[in-house]
Amino acid sequence: MKRARIAALALAASALAPAAATAGGFYLTDRGVRPLGRAGAFVAGADDQHAVWYNPAGLVNAGNGLLLDASFVNFSNTYTRTALPDPTGAPVTFAPVQGTGAALPIPTLVVTHNFGLRNFMFAAGAYAPYAAITSYSDAPTAPQRYTNITLDGSLLAVTGLWAAWRPHPMVSVGVGVSALVGSFASRIAFSGCPATVTCAPENPTWDALASINVGPIFAPSGSLGVQVVPHRFVAIGASAQLPFDVDAPAKLSVRLPSASFYDGASVQGDAARVQFRLAPIVRLGVELRPLPTTRVELTGVWEGWSVHQSIDVTPDNVSIQNVRGVGTFQVGPISMLRNFQDTWSLRLGAEHLTDLGRGFGLQARAGLSYETSATSTAYTNALTLDSSKVVGTLGASLHYGHFRFDAVFAYMFGSSVVVDPHTAALYATVPFRSNGMQPRFAVNGGTYDYSVNVVGFGARYQF
Repeated sequence: MKRARIAALALAASALAPAAATAGGFYLTDRGVRPLGRAGAFVAGADDQHAVWYNPAGLVNAGNGLLLDASFVNFSNTYTRTALPDPTGAPVTFAPVQGTGAALPIPTLVVTHNFGLRNFMFAAGAYAPYAAITSYSDAPTAPQRYTNITLDGSLLAVTGLWAAWRPHPMVSVGVGVSALVGSFASRIAFSGCPATVTCAPENPTWDALASINVGPIFAPSGSLGVQVVPHRFVAIGASAQLPFDVDAPAKLSVRLPSASFYDGASVQGDAARVQFRLAPIVRLGVELRPLPTTRVELTGVWEGWSVHQSIDVTPDNVSIQNVRGVGTFQVGPISMLRNFQDTWSLRLGAEHLTDLGRGFGLQARAGLSYETSATSTAYTNALTLDSSKVVGTLGASLHYGHFRFDAVFAYMFGSSVVVDPHTAALYATVPFRSNGMQPRFAVNGGTYDYSVNVVGFGARYQF
């Protein structure tokens, strides 16, 4: 027997928002216009302002300057749900539903300066994760409504300060302090069928609609890195990003089900806290420099998404009042299982600079990466869609004087995810005491087909 938890369950389900439409946990691809052109193989060879994300030790080679770029992530997904209303019968297939990501620029802004200190470099800046703000059908019978309707209104960024030092001509080290800041918003549906009533499974008149705004978010973290150049033809780099621990206030509004059972009922209170952890990241890369203008790097990356096992919600005096035949329920703390797993990836990238004369230079680059999935098949859904994937990238830079202009195109070859309804592990949340005889079936079974491509442009100016 469980107490009613309508408002808290709305919070917990909506707290999944930053994980939508992602690869490798919360991030669709590696970030930054130039590094993405190398498929994220930018650890041993990191030498500009993008080093703040990949390896802060590389900042020592960035020079005094300003970098600004932005990328557009084009995400689309088709979800065809299958379910088992009768465990002994054949699966039922629903009409496909389309999910799309808002076409918003994802920016990077970093400034570097050594303040006249030889062998030092300092950086300040902000960047946003390459993620998609996805929206799906908001129809009352939309097949994905129990996992995601929309994330419109979400806005997250990482801001920080970094420093690098070269204690020896062959060795550089770097450190940084940063914070994930901003807010996210979500809408989601869940079942409000109580134990005292027999409801048809997923009858929309028993659905409650929750809107959630979590923030302000301020989750501090840190990073460190090292680069070693034992020979002019070889560079080695390693870096680590500490996890982000999110502990933020949240405000919610809940539209109770339209069923007459809820006539006169209301939710009192709208405050709670949401807690979860985002993965640490470790990178190791080796770059070969067969020519002064040619670089080829192989990078391995581990992301510890197994730290993200649950979303924990602590309501602050939230209750549901005047429910027919029930009275008032005080909402207590709950934990929602996420069950993420660690990811591994390999990235291979290369770039070559050609002198065009008259002060112009053209740098061409390309890359290829492979990454495993952060979500197990049984827990895949319209909000946390991930699979093993290959990303192919092409990029270029035009150099002229103190300026560099960058461009990139990346395409993700993601395999379809088929969640067998017999093994699907997610169910519509039922906030009231549930009837053990009440029929229910998993809400995440089916086939997920998705595509992602990225187009980005940027510029760097050296002071």
